[in-house]
Amino acid sequence: MVIEKLKNAIFNISDFEYINFLQTPKSIRFVYYDVIVYGEENENSISVFYDAEEMGVFTQLKFINKKNSLKIFNDVSDALNYMKYLSKVTSDIKYASYHYFLHRLKEIELYYSYFSFDLSGSSPDSSQENQSIRCNFGDITIKDKKVKYNCLIIFKYDGSCRFSFYPEEPAWNEEKICPKRNVDQIIEYLLNLKVENYEEIPLIES
Repeated sequence: MVIEKLKNAIFNISDFEYINFLQTPKSIRFVYYDVIVYGEENENSISVFYDAEEMGVFTQLKFINKKNSLKIFNDVSDALNYMKYLSKVTSDIKYASYHYFLHRLKEIELYYSYFSFDLSGSSPDSSQENQSIRCNFGDITIKDKKVKYNCLIIFKYDGSCRFSFYPEEPAWNEEKICPKRNVDQIIEYLLNLKVENYEEIPLIES
């Protein structure tokens, strides 16, 4: 049933005329803006991922690969929703940084109960391309250890990041800004930060 469900679902995609699919008795495969969707009939599963090598993409994304983009679904709607999301990740550097950052948080076992997401620009009429992604997250544990601070990260349209810490109950505009400006450096800073309280973070408060 996966093959028929996926084949029918393709025609509900708004820009389906750009999609070519290949079907065999056991599988179906199609590509949507460099995102690969692969359904297996026997496994009743749908794999969605980005793979620059398989696609022959010459301008490879720095952060996104098959390992950190692959997800497997049993539901067609869930698979296509992720396909749309991943097409955004692979076409916009700020979304690529956002996706990679969340992947790295899982790798280092940093978990949170509170998370917010919004787009922000330098002016109300900023185009979406020139906006930044702003995410707050709190109630944080790192490797099962609760820490007493929250974090803010801004993914900028040029691929850089701005990361800062703030108290669980902050005063107005109270924060300590991390000097690192890319995802891997920020993750490394977090791993080397051997404190549990905001007051102990060795940065100057802004």
